[in-house]
Amino acid sequence: MPIAAPVFITGVNGFIAGHLAERLRAAGVPVCGLARRPEAAAWLAAQGVEVRAGDLSDFAALTAALEGCRSVVHAAAWTGGPGLGAERAWETNVAGTAHVLAAARAARVERFVYISSVAVYGLNRAPLIDESMPTLPVGQLYPDSKITAEAEVRAAGLPYVIVRPASTYGPRGDAWTLGPIEDIRRGRLVLLGQDRGLVTPGYIDNVIDGLLLTLGHPAALGETFNLCDDRAVTFREFYLAYARMLHRDRLPAVPGWLARLSRTAPAGWARRLLGRRPIGPWSLHFRLNPSQFSIERVHRLLGYRPAVEFAEGMRRTETWLRQAGYL
Repeated sequence: MPIAAPVFITGVNGFIAGHLAERLRAAGVPVCGLARRPEAAAWLAAQGVEVRAGDLSDFAALTAALEGCRSVVHAAAWTGGPGLGAERAWETNVAGTAHVLAAARAARVERFVYISSVAVYGLNRAPLIDESMPTLPVGQLYPDSKITAEAEVRAAGLPYVIVRPASTYGPRGDAWTLGPIEDIRRGRLVLLGQDRGLVTPGYIDNVIDGLLLTLGHPAALGETFNLCDDRAVTFREFYLAYARMLHRDRLPAVPGWLARLSRTAPAGWARRLLGRRPIGPWSLHFRLNPSQFSIERVHRLLGYRPAVEFAEGMRRTETWLRQAGYL
């Protein structure tokens, strides 16, 4: 299943995007990457990725950067976090996506792959969540902006694929790899009771295998896919795997009811007085999530099978963390 190349990747020096660019180059596929700071992507340029400077808000720069490319993977996104203003959520995830879509139309690209998130399922508590489930706004910037961006993609008139990764971890990972390691080291990661909420992890190599299928498989066009592993683990199991890398057999815990208390009005007022944002409904739901995300559709239509299971993925992640000096 040949991939229409060159492939243009936004946010190319990000976690998933960077791994995808590496795999494409290793397979001999020409790759152009967009980066706000090209110097931060020098390691990809050394592997043959043509890194082009640009910002999602600059339509002229996007149009110039996309020239000659036949496929697009739109990976750049606002995900929140310290120092990232909330006003940038809509500007990046919605307006930015609209700009990339318009530039892709002008370039007459043959395939547009949008990297969304399972966050679009919001507060759904179904035991198994597949792509037929509704995606309803919950009043929080990240899931709501991703829901709106997906609608932009579907309405753009391009041959598209929407991919919804779950908790992607592995070498060079941030939120689901370096984040937990740093929080455990500093004593900031606290279990919520038994912490039996579910994580459906996605080891990075598995996720890249799936993305390559969405770029080349004819059955992917016009579809939306969850993209992760095929087994959920509890938050307790997930975080303890990292704790053991730091030679810790347990993590501090607070009663589960205390976490639920954080969503009450008095707790919200207290957080505002301390200069912190109130905890939104989706944030708490995600930590207490009772659901696994189904990958039946991507398996049935594209033949996707996660090759690296959780224990092996964590072993490879630990090897990288030690080599990179984080352990």
